[in-house]
Formats: sequence, C-alpha cells, structure tokens
Amino acid sequence: MRSTRFALVTVLLAAVIFDRLFWHQSIGVNLTLFALIILGILLADHGWRGWGPPARWTAAGTLVSVAMVAVHGSTIATIAAFASLFTCTAFVLSPRLRSTPMALLGWVVNLVASPIGINSNVAEVMPGTPVLRRSWWWGRVILLPLLVLAVFFTLYSGGNSRFHAMTAGFLSDLSAFLEDLLEKAFTPHMLFFLFAVVFTSSLLMRSIGEWLSDHESRFGDMMRRVRIKRPQWLPPLDMAALDRERRMALVLLVLVNSLLLVVNAIDVHWIWFGFRVEPGMSLKEFVHEGTWLLIVSILLSMAILLRLFRGNLNFHPENRWLKVLATVWIVQNSILGISVFLRNYHYIGFHGLAYKRIGVIVFLALVLVGLFTLYLKVRQRRTLFHLLRVNAWAAFVMLVGLGTVDWDSLIVRYNLAHWNQGEIDVDNYLAMSDKVLPILFAHSDRVYEQMRKHQENEVRWVTQLDPQAFAEQLEQRRVRFLRRYLEQGWPSWTWADARTNNALATVSNSAQ
Repeated sequence: MRSTRFALVTVLLAAVIFDRLFWHQSIGVNLTLFALIILGILLADHGWRGWGPPARWTAAGTLVSVAMVAVHGSTIATIAAFASLFTCTAFVLSPRLRSTPMALLGWVVNLVASPIGINSNVAEVMPGTPVLRRSWWWGRVILLPLLVLAVFFTLYSGGNSRFHAMTAGFLSDLSAFLEDLLEKAFTPHMLFFLFAVVFTSSLLMRSIGEWLSDHESRFGDMMRRVRIKRPQWLPPLDMAALDRERRMALVLLVLVNSLLLVVNAIDVHWIWFGFRVEPGMSLKEFVHEGTWLLIVSILLSMAILLRLFRGNLNFHPENRWLKVLATVWIVQNSILGISVFLRNYHYIGFHGLAYKRIGVIVFLALVLVGLFTLYLKVRQRRTLFHLLRVNAWAAFVMLVGLGTVDWDSLIVRYNLAHWNQGEIDVDNYLAMSDKVLPILFAHSDRVYEQMRKHQENEVRWVTQLDPQAFAEQLEQRRVRFLRRYLEQGWPSWTWADARTNNALATVSNSAQ
C-alpha cells in the first residue's frame, strides 16, 4: 500500500518537473535533465542489480543521446534520446523483455494503459483516506452515468427531428455552460499537465502486466524441428512435398546466383575500378534509379531466403548444397551492397553531401548487418526472432551514433570546400538548421562562387542564383535566430545555440 502511494507521489512530482521544463519551451537541456531524473528514480526504485543487460545498454544509449541533445540540439539526437529513454524504461519495468522492438511496443502499450493504471492505483490507496475514498467513489458513480446519458442524448437528438426541436434550447444552453466550464477547468496548461502525468506514469509505473514478456519468452534464438504427430492408424506423412520445395529452391538459387554474378561482374569492372563520369552521362539518374532498385533487389533476396529457410527445410538431410547456394547468394548480395555504396560515393564526390546520401550509407550498413545475420540463420539454424532482435540492436546503436554528429555543419563545411563548385546544391544551405549560419556568413564568398559556377552549366537545377537575394535571406535567418534565442528560457538552452549566438554576434560586430 505504501509503495503504491509512494509511486503515485513520485509520478506527480515527475509530472510537475516535466511541466516546469517543457511548458512553452523547445527541446534542449530540459530533455537532458528530465531523462537523468527519470533514470535516477528508476535506479533508486529498482536498484542497479535489478537492471538487466538490455536496460543497462539502453541506459548508456540514453545518457549519450541526451548529452548530444544538449550539445547539438539536432533532430536525430532528439529522436535517439526519446527512443533510448522509452526502451530503457520498458526494460527496467519489464526485466524479462529482450528485444528493443518489443520494449518500444511495451512502452507504447503502457502509455495507453497509464490512465487505467493511475485510476487503479488511486482506488487502491483510497481506503486509507475515507474522505478521498468517498469522493472518488461518488465521482465515478455520477460522472460515468452522466457521460453515457450525454452520448445517448446526442444520438437521439440526431436521429429524431422532433426530439431535437424540443430540446434545441436546452442543448444550446447546456453547450454554452459546458463550454464555459471546460474553458475554465481545462486550460491548455492544465491539459498539458494531465499529459505530463500520463507520460511520466508510462516511464515510471507498469500498467500492462507481464503478458508482453510472456509472449516474447515463447520465441528463442535457435530453430527447433517441428514434428507433426499423427494417429497410429494413419500412414506417416510423405516427404515428397518437402523434397519438391528443396529441389525448387535449388533451381531458384542456381538461376538467381548466375544472374547476380553477371550483374556483380559488370559493377566490379565498371564501378569499383577506374570509374569516371562520361560525357552526357546523368550521374543523378545513375545513382537515384540504380541505387533504389538494387536496394530493393537485396531486400527481396533476403525475404526469399527467409521464406525458404522458415521451417523444416533447415533440417532436411540433403540440404547441404541448398545452404551453400544460399551462402553464395548472401555473399553476392553483399558485393552488390558494396557496389551500391560506391555509386553513392561517386555521387557524393561529384555533387557533395546531403541527408539522403548519408541516409543511403547508413541504410546500406544496416543491410550488410542484416545479410551477416541472415548468413548465421542459414548456417546455424537461427530463428527469425533472433534476426529481428540482433538487427534491432544494430539499428539502436546506429541511431545513437548518428546523434553524436553535427551533420548540418559537416555537410555545409564539406560542400563549401568541394572541388566541383558548379554542381553543389546551393538551395540546401538555407534549408539547414541555424547552426550553419556562422559558417555561411564566414564563407559567403564561396557560396557566391558556387552560384557563378552553376550559371555556366548547360543544365541549371539550382534556383538560388542571386547573391543579393541569398544575402537578404541569410540576414533574415540571423534576425529570427537572435530573436528566438533571446526569447527562449533556460530549459531550451543548447550549446549549439549558444555557440551560434556568439559567432553571429562576432559577425554583426565585424559588419559594423
């Protein structure tokens, strides 16, 4: 009883802190402080020994991510911080969970069930306080029937015109009364605080039981042969169907391996060694269309292998060559993935960096991890759950790692120093975050030179070609940033904003 009351008080205090940190504030150091408070409460409540390895690893990811939010204030760091915090709290509240997707699903379900959990916990602690218990009981007794009455009243009014005409005046008066009541009782700040209570409850209290952990515990990492038992009076099952599937798979893998061998031979000769942009060649079409089609082919290949090695074909006594051909296809798809990476690499070398080009590299890295785990599945009879669990952890590590880099500044610095000045997307400079404003002010001459070089191209695909217009928009961005920085409170502070403000102040003083 005391622990439940203490948990409710903890949730309420955490909600107050959340409200103070995030109401009318942007994401910044407030997220760092809030995450540290949540982790501290969970650590004090459950103890470090009560945290399993998944909870500890995600806690480390949370610490790194929230630190990067305070440093860079980037979107990817914010996403990584929330994802890490959600999975970490789910692992702590349900220690038997093993996979990050299931933990994330557990947090979502816990968030939805939090109002019910809060209601149950409040009802549990009420018997010790008679006045509150009676108030809570009468509140539920009166409000629920009134709510049901309002629903049926609305249905009858909409379905019966005479009833609607008879009650129209009453409805208008009641609507005005309720609107005035709701406007005074449920202000935007009050609704935000109620959200804060539910949100913090989902991080600190488990409201869904152990059914999700029980469901996940039925999945293992190693496959087991499924034997179908038949009554003694029936003949044994024929192996012909499984053998036909094996023969079909052999033919399929021979054909696709042969086809992919030709494609890889062309790519290795063409792209891996001595690649150059030929006259009239559209490098954008070469990368954009070819890259996504080849990525789809790799994903389709993985799906086919998962289908073939989904069941008892893994235990067929004559599946040796099937596994060999599957391994060869995985290796060939890895080579194809390297070819796709080189396509993207050549494109970056010609047109510079951009988010999508970095995204392709990240996605290909995860695909290669997926191919390796697929190889383990084929050779060691791993389960689909094992693949999902390992690849989800790889994605988690990648997400946390991406949040440690200031990608906006990296992209702008790389593109400003690029050798092929006439092929840089100048339009993208103004689409970046405010962190790059000092860089653009300091190297505006390079931007103008890239505009001039682009005007010499036969095909112009950049719209921002007027240096004067670019300078005016850059100045407008500077003014908006300085206004936002001066108006925001300390919870929205980030080191990136502070550094940008100091750099822009230097630029302003030098301009004067």
